[in-house]
Amino acid sequence: MWFPSDRQDETRLPGTDRRTRRQVLHDAALSLAGVSIALVPVGRAEDLCRDDLAINGSTALIFSGQAPLQPDRDLKDARAVWCHAPKESGRRILLYFHGHNGYVTVDAQGRSRVPDWAAGQASARAGASAKLAAPLVYGLDRLGTKLRAKEPMVLVPEVSTLATGSFWAKEPAGQYADSARLGLLVADCRKHLACLARPDGSRYVRPDFEKEPIERVYLCGHSGAGIPLEEAAGSSLTLPGTGVPTDLWLFDCTYWSKIASFVRFCERWNAVDRLAGGRFDAARFICVYRPKTQTEEVANELRGAIARILGVDAGALLKDHSPENFATEVRPSLRNSGVVFVRTELSHDEIPGFFIPALIETASS
Repeated sequence: MWFPSDRQDETRLPGTDRRTRRQVLHDAALSLAGVSIALVPVGRAEDLCRDDLAINGSTALIFSGQAPLQPDRDLKDARAVWCHAPKESGRRILLYFHGHNGYVTVDAQGRSRVPDWAAGQASARAGASAKLAAPLVYGLDRLGTKLRAKEPMVLVPEVSTLATGSFWAKEPAGQYADSARLGLLVADCRKHLACLARPDGSRYVRPDFEKEPIERVYLCGHSGAGIPLEEAAGSSLTLPGTGVPTDLWLFDCTYWSKIASFVRFCERWNAVDRLAGGRFDAARFICVYRPKTQTEEVANELRGAIARILGVDAGALLKDHSPENFATEVRPSLRNSGVVFVRTELSHDEIPGFFIPALIETASS
């Protein structure tokens, strides 16, 4: 089982103990007021989730110090992570990277909120206002109605920053180039959720969550998120030996030709005979794309590279999907195969909402 690193960023004053700057100032203020510091505990956990937002019994917006994007001065939404944490979902985690011109921020009622990094530019603010936050667009707050006991914890980190030109937002390269970054992010998100109280007073994650190590990761990305997803595919969290069994799902995101980490993911799991469907200890690789589009050419190149690793004909990895054949042809292949390329008739924005529940449902239980 994989146990994440327990690292946390702190700002400390020179010559002090392990207290943060905020704690030192807090204690000084109490001392001047004549209040005993011993009677007013201020812990690291309190500092950790002080900016986080409990929305309802299962959903929160947190701000992780391990998120890869760096916010501008006086802004914080670049570190936002939208979280959905049903009470029985701590061992399986769905990580979703959204596409171009998307964002993850919501307000205290769970409604979409323009992120601060886009709010200062009129065109960006207008673009963000015209659409919902990505977790809501793709129904990641409603998976429980379809999956019940299989519903995972969902983490949707911000992957976009302000852009110019034809897009108001883009996914910069390099976010997950450090192979430790994804694991550190997941570990920190779980810490935040163990610190943050739901409206009923309970924690989103049990305080002793480390006794329940992660059993499986579903790592997926849509559209322009193919950039950070390809980097994250090489994460130590997702590889045999250092990580946990991982499902890697590409949702119409093969717009660029950098595919090396996707290929290595399959190569490494195949080398230990653990690239397979229907096995709890194995990994799966699923690539969904549309025919006669920009994504098809790179998807075909990727399929050929993985077929060579497996020693099979590239055509054997491909399934054509239509509404009529999903139950009879596509679903059985998703359930039983370690690698499947799905060429679908669905529109670009329909793909994540349709395939995420189907892929979780066909995952080994």
